[in-house]
Amino acid sequence: MGVYLYRINEDFVHKSAITGRKFENEWMKLEEDGTVTINGTYKGGYCWDGCSPKGKVFDVCLGTPEAVLNAETGVSKTYHASLVHDVFYQFTKELRAIVKRKEVDQEFYSILKKNNFRSAKLYYGFVRALGWKSWYRK
Repeated sequence: MGVYLYRINEDFVHKSAITGRKFENEWMKLEEDGTVTINGTYKGGYCWDGCSPKGKVFDVCLGTPEAVLNAETGVSKTYHASLVHDVFYQFTKELRAIVKRKEVDQEFYSILKKNNFRSAKLYYGFVRALGWKSWYRK
């Protein structure tokens, strides 16, 4: 559909609870200590749609609302959670042999809670209920 709300132009590094596994491609790297690096310099930067699902009508984006601005980070309270979640889900075909969907969803929830997103449980519930469609799509 081509609905992208966000783009990073520099690498984003996140310390996850997903440890003991390694993976690397041109867009992301997972190290054994849980460090996730998302490549923001490859092909103009990593793009994603924020919290899914999203759709567009003309130039209007419709779908799951993004959160209010986090005063500490300067971005939406859902921004980093959706970034990490989306990059894992994008590469499920390669990752699901070593990473469980529940781990990725819990990482999403953990980041939302860290950002004091009051609807974290609701968003996590939807990810758990509907995320399987994307995780097993390939």
